[in-house]
Amino acid sequence: MGETEPSRERTAIGPEEAFQLLGHEIRVQILLALWRASDHTLGFAELYNAVDVDDSGQFTYHLSKLEGRFVRHADDTYELLYAGHRVIDAIQSGVFHERLDIDPAELETDCIECGTALTFVYRDHVARVSCSDCERVWLEYPFDPGGVVERSVEEVATAFDRRTRFVWRLAGAGVCPVCAGDVRSRFLADVPREDHYAADHPVTVHLDCRRCSFFSYVPVGGAVLDQPAVVSFFFERGRSLRDAPVWTLPFVVDGGRVERRSIDPWRIQVTITADDSTIRLTLADPGTVESIDAVET
Repeated sequence: MGETEPSRERTAIGPEEAFQLLGHEIRVQILLALWRASDHTLGFAELYNAVDVDDSGQFTYHLSKLEGRFVRHADDTYELLYAGHRVIDAIQSGVFHERLDIDPAELETDCIECGTALTFVYRDHVARVSCSDCERVWLEYPFDPGGVVERSVEEVATAFDRRTRFVWRLAGAGVCPVCAGDVRSRFLADVPREDHYAADHPVTVHLDCRRCSFFSYVPVGGAVLDQPAVVSFFFERGRSLRDAPVWTLPFVVDGGRVERRSIDPWRIQVTITADDSTIRLTLADPGTVESIDAVET
C-alpha cells in the first residue's frame, strides 16, 4: 500500500492584517508582560497592572485583538501562544530596532595564512573575521544584535561561529533556519557578489529557501563539517571540530582546498588535513560524499 497523504487544515489571515494586529504599543506591552511572567501566564488583573495603560476599556479592546492568535484566554487567565513567542523572539533579536557596532578588536586566534592575530568587526547586523596583515576575510555572515549584548568580543565571536554553523547545518539539511520552509541546495560556480568572502572559491553551495527570503552562499567545506567521516577524521587525531572556529579550518575557508573537477556532472573535491594526515572528499552534490581517499604526504 502507498503512503497516505495526511489531512491538512490551514487557516490563515493576510500578513498585512497580522502586522496590523501588532501595530499598537499597548498590544506589544501585553505580549512582553506575558513573556516576562512565570509560565508566560497571567490573570486579567495582573496583566492589566503590568501594562502602562489607565483605561481598562482601552486595555480590554487591545487585548481582545490579540486573543486567539497571539494570546490564549481560558479560565480568566491569559497565556502567550507560539505566535506570540515568535513576536517576542523578533523583538529580542534586536534586528528591527537595535544598531550595535563593535570596532575592530583582536581575537585570541591567529590567521591560518600569516599567523597574525585575527580581527573581529560587527557592523550593520554583519559580523566579520579577517586578517589585517594579509587582508583576507575568512568569514562574514549576518548575526543578530541580540547575540552581541552582554558578551565580551571573544564570546560574541564564539556565538557567531556556532550560530553560523547551525544555520549552515540546518539549511543544508533542507530546513530553513528562519521559517522552517524547504531549502534547496546546489553547487554554484560563481558567487554573484565580488565582495563575498568566498568569492575566490572555485565553487560554493547555494542555499535557497522556497518560502522566505533566506539564501546563502556557503563554502563547500562548510557543507561537509558534519559529515561523519570528517568528524571522525579529526576525532581520531585528538581534535574536535565542534571546538574549532570555522576560521581556523582551512578546508572550510581556504578556496585553495577546493577543486572543481567537473560541472556536468558535478564533481567537487575537498582536501582536508589534520596533523600529518590528509583525506580528499569527492562530492557529487552538496549533501552526497561519493568517495573518501587518503592522500600520501
